[in-house]
Amino acid sequence: MLTLRFTILFIALTIGCKTNKVKELPTSGAKPALITFLDSIEASTAIIQDDIDGYFEQLSKAEMQIQMKTNYPELNPDKLKPEFKSYIKKQVSNWTMEEKLKMQQLFKSVKSLCDTLSPRIFPGGMRLIKVKTKHYGNDVYYTSGKNIMIPENIFKDFNDERQLPVMIHETFHVLSRYNEPWRNELYEYIGFKKSNKPVKLNTSLQDVLLNNPDGVSYQYVIDLEKDGEMVKAIPLITSKSKVYDPKKPNFFDYLHFDLYSLDDKGDHYVAKSTTTGQTLLPMQSTPTFFTKIKDNTQYIIHPDEIMADNFMLALLAYDKNEYGKFSKDGKILIQKILAKLKTL
Repeated sequence: MLTLRFTILFIALTIGCKTNKVKELPTSGAKPALITFLDSIEASTAIIQDDIDGYFEQLSKAEMQIQMKTNYPELNPDKLKPEFKSYIKKQVSNWTMEEKLKMQQLFKSVKSLCDTLSPRIFPGGMRLIKVKTKHYGNDVYYTSGKNIMIPENIFKDFNDERQLPVMIHETFHVLSRYNEPWRNELYEYIGFKKSNKPVKLNTSLQDVLLNNPDGVSYQYVIDLEKDGEMVKAIPLITSKSKVYDPKKPNFFDYLHFDLYSLDDKGDHYVAKSTTTGQTLLPMQSTPTFFTKIKDNTQYIIHPDEIMADNFMLALLAYDKNEYGKFSKDGKILIQKILAKLKTL
């Protein structure tokens, strides 16, 4: 998520050399593998190439430096990008057989929950990459293409019950990425629509943009009421600094989340901000945002994260037939998601 599971403002969130290759787990009969595991050689290629969302295209110099934990004042973003990719290629590890068995069992549970609604929900071809935790930190999961990045630290104290909701959430990102019409309809349940013309960022925002690999696109717009007028807005994550500070090695120390209003330029929109990238549309001035996205999750940094959490909550609630923890509007959203999943 990552899943950027981090604390932003008021949001309390939960976001080398090849060694001897371990044989893949056996599959039964002629059925395809539930998931596949990439070794460090395969993963070092996939982690920078399976980028259908354009994550690497949008990277700011600030983000690359923060992830690499080094400043490169002499390099512009385009010249820094090859260095960054080389760095990311090394942030992968090999799987042990024990780790594979744990993940295989976990994803059997995820598929079983999906299949109770429709056998077409669980995405085919998903691949797991085990990643080191230097660039994002511990407990940060994220996706790219059909790859799910699993942080290596979780295996020190692995807990199936704790990991199941996370893997359901990550599975949604893959499902969403390859089902655009369905994704667009789900986003509309929480007020987001794909913009009818391109959304661009001003230079100040481009310089401090931080990407969420699970929700790279900022082309989904929400209409909000502010001071009696309707404004179009997008959610963005930005960095509090344009440079890396060795005194703040944690990636999440830099994160800031807010809504940004859009200026209509005729053939495109431009997200508005101050010269330092701060919003001109503070969230407290737009309570309709929270009315539209409902109150099932506090992980609200992108519509795909909101829906991934709701997808997870819907599957678990349906499995146990327990809906008592949801508000009236929250339950309605869960029921709409379940109804849509059955048609997938």
